[in-house]
Amino acid sequence: MTTVETAPASDAPPLVSVIVPLRNEETTVHWLLDSLERQQTSFPWEVIFVDGGSTDRTCEIIARHPLARRVPVRILSSPPERQGMNHARNDGAKAARGSILLFAQADVRIEDPHALETTVRCFDDPQVVATTFTGLGAGRAFADYDFWGQVFMARYQRLRCLHDLDTKFNAVRRDVFERIGGFDEHRFPFGGEDFDFRVRLAREGRIADTGIEVEHLHGYGRRHRPWALLRKYARNAECMGATVPVYLRNLDHEPGYLRDFTLRNVLALAAIASLHPATWPWTLLVVGAFSVAWSWPIYREVQSWKLIWVPGFAFLVMYVFAFYYLRGWILGRTRVRLHTTSG
Repeated sequence: MTTVETAPASDAPPLVSVIVPLRNEETTVHWLLDSLERQQTSFPWEVIFVDGGSTDRTCEIIARHPLARRVPVRILSSPPERQGMNHARNDGAKAARGSILLFAQADVRIEDPHALETTVRCFDDPQVVATTFTGLGAGRAFADYDFWGQVFMARYQRLRCLHDLDTKFNAVRRDVFERIGGFDEHRFPFGGEDFDFRVRLAREGRIADTGIEVEHLHGYGRRHRPWALLRKYARNAECMGATVPVYLRNLDHEPGYLRDFTLRNVLALAAIASLHPATWPWTLLVVGAFSVAWSWPIYREVQSWKLIWVPGFAFLVMYVFAFYYLRGWILGRTRVRLHTTSG
């Protein structure tokens, strides 16, 4: 792993290390850089970007941004065998100098200039081991996406995910992170670690909510392709399947899980059964009903004649989900590697 320093190291050791895994994020990384550059803090901090083999201008944009003149910024280059998201997070944590690790993503925007300060103040309580935030969709940036980008983002446009812990802007005490073994890069190298990580943290102490609003601008500025979106849905479905045992062992942490678990299994069984003509039309009707429910936010948020493609696409998504959900459950780990929703 190679390291590039884009700013001289400070004499004062940082209290916080912001760790960001990325690859080919030239269209979105400026949102995060701007968000970090506007932060008003009373303590020293650093930023560590862990690059998984970018072939675009991502690293150049980071090096030239004003943030690199304000705080120490490092870019670590991961070897090919360690280019999964959780490999990157664990490697970034090993290189970090701060006693608080803040994991962020390269495609988020945070308007609050006191977000970092608010997050760190939560750790004044010695019982707090980690923090959460409020997750938002693309907001006013939604209109800037192309059609297939809007298809993907429509499902998140009106959501407010309270107490979110999915590494978009979550902090954790470094000693606790090391004690629980970091992220599980063996079962979840390419995603799906969120709930497992949260459960292990909750055993160590209290997880505090900051209330900070974080906009997710996934794929902003890119041209999205339907086949690339299918791969994204495949990865998400595989994550859901791989994490089934974790959820079932920890239902007290997610009391509403059994409802979602039941619906996913009904869909998966209907999709498999529908491959045999003897089950028609009932299994096809079940799959069709799920596809309509799934695509409803798209019809609500997107205005385009291209919506004529959505029914067929949604029907196909149901079969992609069923296959990869069951594969993830059977294998117990994630295998679908995802770099982008464009293609």
